Amino acid sequence: MMHGRPSPAAGFTLLEIMVVLFLVSLVALLIAPKLTLRKSDDLGRTTRKIVREIRGLQWKAISTQRMVRLDYDLDRDRISASELAPSGDLVSLKGPGDRPFLLPKGIRITRIRVLHQGKVRDGKTFTQFFPSGAVESTTISLRDRLDHRMTIVIRPITGRIRIVAGEYRDRTPPAYYGAPGGEIPSLEGADDQ
Repeated sequence: MMHGRPSPAAGFTLLEIMVVLFLVSLVALLIAPKLTLRKSDDLGRTTRKIVREIRGLQWKAISTQRMVRLDYDLDRDRISASELAPSGDLVSLKGPGDRPFLLPKGIRITRIRVLHQGKVRDGKTFTQFFPSGAVESTTISLRDRLDHRMTIVIRPITGRIRIVAGEYRDRTPPAYYGAPGGEIPSLEGADDQ
C-alpha cells in the first residue's frame, strides 16, 4: 500500500487535461480579439480624432463669431481647417500638433456628402461651421485596409454628431433652411456668366 506520492508511471488524468485545455481556450478567447482587431482600432482612433476636430471647430466658430471650415483633401488623405477672416480671406488654422493631419496609412475617406456639393469621392471639399453654432449637414464615410467601415454623421442646426459602425445611408437628405444667422452664401464666379 502506497501513501503520499504517485508513482512515476502515473500521468495526467483526463479531468486535469480538460481543465488545462479549458483555461488555455479561455485565455485565447480573451486575447485573440485584441490582437486581430488592432489594425481596425486605427479606424476607430481616426474617427474619434475627426469627431474631436469637428467639436473643436464648432466651439471655435461660436466663441470667435466667425465662420470656420473643416477642409478635406480626399486625394492626399489630408484634413485641415480654415477660418474666414474679417478681410474675407480664408486663413489656415493650426492646432496644437493636430492640425493639419494626414490619415494613417490604409485609412481613407471614401465619400463625403455635404449640403453645398453633394457626394464627393475625390478632390477637395469642406464642412462649414457657423457662428450661431449650426453646422453644414455632412456625412463622412471612412474605410480601412481590412474593409472595416465607419461613418460620421453631422446633423445641421444642432451640430449633433453620430458615429455609425459600417456604411450609413440616409434615405432623406436634411432640409435646407438657408444659411444660419442671415448670412448670404457667396456665389463665386456668378458675374462670369
